[in-house]
Parts: sequence; C-alpha cells; structure tokens
Amino acid sequence: MYLEEIPKYRDTIVQQLLKSDTIISLLGTDESRPKKPSDMVYQYLYPYDRIIDKTSEAGNYLCFDIVAPRIINRAFTDFRIYFWIISHDRWMQTPKGLASDLLSIEVEHIMNGSRDFGLGTVELTGWDRFNSAECFHGRSLVYRTVDFNRE
Repeated sequence: MYLEEIPKYRDTIVQQLLKSDTIISLLGTDESRPKKPSDMVYQYLYPYDRIIDKTSEAGNYLCFDIVAPRIINRAFTDFRIYFWIISHDRWMQTPKGLASDLLSIEVEHIMNGSRDFGLGTVELTGWDRFNSAECFHGRSLVYRTVDFNRE
C-alpha cells in the first residue's frame, strides 16, 4: 500500500458500508437517522478513530481506520483495517439482537474475504470489546491484508 492509496481505500470502505441496509438501519437512532445514507458519514460513520464520549449523542456509531504496522520488505506492506462499533445502552437492544452484534456481523460479511484491498483476501485477525464512555459499549474488529509496497 502506498500512502497515496489510503484515501481511496477509505472511500471504498465507506461505499461498501453504505450499501448495507442493515448498517444504515442500525446507525444513529430512529429519530436522528439521516434520510440519505451518505449523510451518515461524519455523523455516525467515521473513516477515522473518532472518540465517542459521554457528551456524544446516544446512538450507534461505526468508525474505522487503516494502518500499516509492518513493512514486510521492499515489495510488500502488511496492513490492518480497524473497526470500532460503539452503541449507547439506550440503542443497544433491537428486535433482532444487540446492535453491536448485528453491526459486527454485517462488517464481517463485507470485509472478511474481500478482494477490494491489497493482494489476495482480507482476513479477520481478531475482535475484542471495549467501553468508550459511560453508557457506551463497543467492539473492535481487526482485519489484515497485504499489498505492494512500491510500484
């Protein structure tokens, strides 16, 4: 991955996420959900590791970021795509299950095995839970893929 490709990768991830009716239906709240999915970006869907804290609006959020913790050699870069799914207590429970579970499952369907990033497929390497602030609960997902380091 070249650094100049990061914006393209972010845009691709955003577009894939916004195609999901499940993600659209779960982000935000029933009262605050924008009419157009594209209006969710920078409101409930963040292409960076935004901190959701106790002053944030109650709702469901999805954030992600791209990092390259390791350069394999002159030819290849090992990079990660991190997702943070954050739900407020009031919006966690849905008729189909926990919002954080449903959002995690949908991100998994979109990302795991995808060939839209790097060489080969994207693979899930781990997931964990976290609490970003009082009344907010979260899950982190980490995906790995490899791309060229140079042209």
